[in-house]
Amino acid sequence: MREAPRKIGSGPKKIFKAGEIILEVRDLVQAFGDRRVLDNISFQVRAGETFVIMGGSGCGKTTLLRCLIGAQKPTSGSIHLFGEDITRMDPFELDRIRLRFGMNFQFGALFQSLTVGENIALPLRHHSDVDSSIIEMIVKMKLELVGLTGFENFMPSELSGGMRKRVGLARALALDPEILFSDEPTSGLDPVMTAVVDQLTLDSTRKIGATAVVVSHDMTSVFRIATRILMLGNGPRQGQIVAEGTPEEIRKNPDPFLQQFVRGEADGPIPLRMAQDEYLKHLLGDG
Repeated sequence: MREAPRKIGSGPKKIFKAGEIILEVRDLVQAFGDRRVLDNISFQVRAGETFVIMGGSGCGKTTLLRCLIGAQKPTSGSIHLFGEDITRMDPFELDRIRLRFGMNFQFGALFQSLTVGENIALPLRHHSDVDSSIIEMIVKMKLELVGLTGFENFMPSELSGGMRKRVGLARALALDPEILFSDEPTSGLDPVMTAVVDQLTLDSTRKIGATAVVVSHDMTSVFRIATRILMLGNGPRQGQIVAEGTPEEIRKNPDPFLQQFVRGEADGPIPLRMAQDEYLKHLLGDG
């Protein structure tokens, strides 16, 4: 007898109040061969925070984000999301968890053959039984949330880079997620549009009561939005936590590696030049 299909999203779920631990990473290791990209990472994110993960190219922050959303299995360690260890889940269980968070990709990742409205409606059409007329209303609401009222019939190719990022944010918020994950949301934007996207991220997550986990190396953006910051290291400190704390604690932290990165200085522990062997290892890592 064939097993009846299980309904994604069914069953009770814990509602997390502000200040409760909504994401916990314990002793996380991600290795590729002999190279550890992530080296015993442990941290907690509390509901209502804007938690920023920062670091230079190749430090492992993109790999960490992939692990957090279940796109990559770590070598060892655990990731408790909404109180459940996603590293032990099968694909069906991961799909259930993914309905509770949104993912805002670095370059928007919009489907070029779909209109703006159709892109935003996609999660609703695939993961809900909401009537089409209600979906249209939700799309309009999400576009208003990101300052793009009336753009539902535009194609992605007709939008600027900043507008595409805002549409990506609207789609990530379509299902009113409990956590919003963002990968370099301001990369490639001018200072004004960076400030706009930062403010939209803060405003939109607060309006729906979501927690934000943001990967970024833009120091202006980091200090503008973060309630807490985690920094990953490079070189001999590859994939290790260099520092964690509030923006004020990060600014005052005397660690020379951290201060060089925060100030954007050419001279310091982060080398200008890289030996051939180190460069080849770097290529196997991530940005």
